[in-house]
Amino acid sequence: TFTADFEPPQQKDLVIYELLLRDFLAEHDFKTLTDTLSYFKRLGINAIELMPFNEFEGNKSWGYNPSFYFAVDKYYGPRNTLKAFIDAAHAEGIAVIQDIVLNHAYGQCSLVRLYADDMQYNPWFNEKSPNTSYSWGFDFNHESEYTRSFVDSVLTFWLTEYKIDGFRFDFTKGFTN
Repeated sequence: TFTADFEPPQQKDLVIYELLLRDFLAEHDFKTLTDTLSYFKRLGINAIELMPFNEFEGNKSWGYNPSFYFAVDKYYGPRNTLKAFIDAAHAEGIAVIQDIVLNHAYGQCSLVRLYADDMQYNPWFNEKSPNTSYSWGFDFNHESEYTRSFVDSVLTFWLTEYKIDGFRFDFTKGFTN
């Protein structure tokens, strides 16, 4: 169940604690993070920004190498424990912000794999990144209607299914193609 009457703090009033779950707790799971909410309350924190937690390649990562955008990474525990964490945070008056990577993906991503043999026909990704300074993995083509629709679907999913309160977008300069 979700705390139905939660109102996140106004943006100007946010006191954000950014954390990487695997480094913050020895147990590195959402269940244990839920048990530490009183710590954040004592600090005066009213928003927790979770560094990327959707499924990424490998088991040890900061999460900036995303693969599956609609899945909680297996390293942090099952999805229901994330839902329980968000609900418990809301019950304590704490917003949850998701750090999310929507500029690029890596080879396990099904949107990459569908066209791996010939990326020139991929409706979501640039064949070659137009960003000559910074480029990681496969570069989303943010001018593509397919990419825009995909991004909207991803964000809507986390907002509605998990009740995420906001997002921190990684490398937004890459959104401009």
